[in-house]
Amino acid sequence: MKVTVTFGQTGVVVPCKDGWTVRDLIQQATQRYRKLLEQEGDFLVRTHHVEYCDGGILDPDDILSDLVEDKDK
Repeated sequence: MKVTVTFGQTGVVVPCKDGWTVRDLIQQATQRYRKLLEQEGDFLVRTHHVEYCDGGILDPDDILSDLVEDKDK
């Protein structure tokens, strides 16, 4: 399963493994976003929460596959 996580105008695609929690997604998406920013200089990135496009906030302890499907944003 792949999920797109958007940071402002920038989206990063994260391939997700079975059993991942939302917290795992946050960690991987933030790491990938930092890699993009490092190409332009040093930036601090802190992810406070992840939410659906419609605004619902995801709980970090929830199992990702219970909440999203392949290619969701």
